[in-house]
Amino acid sequence: MKRLEDLEKMDWQELETAALHEDIPVPEGLEKRISEKLTARTIVAEPAPKKTGRRILWTAVAAAAVLAAVLALPSVSAREPKDTFDDPQLAYAQVEEAFQLIGQNMAKIINNQ
Repeated sequence: MKRLEDLEKMDWQELETAALHEDIPVPEGLEKRISEKLTARTIVAEPAPKKTGRRILWTAVAAAAVLAAVLALPSVSAREPKDTFDDPQLAYAQVEEAFQLIGQNMAKIINNQ
């Protein structure tokens, strides 16, 4: 039997020749286990089943919906928001009014509990 360092330095042909000349008993059931592993690997490597007509149709519908959404987004973002103010004081007054309304509603909720 060779040492591990010697085996690591050998190429494949030398390893095969050394294995053929050695009288090493083969473990029982090794051939069956190798066959099972190769069969399992073949099954996993098989291509996925082809798409059916229904799946292709739904894929096309989804792609069309995404395309319509993408085309509609620029027109939505191009519109001016309705709640903008040119006057900063008017905007601040609107914010104060909103906070006042929120505070009153929160006070009602807290007092009812």
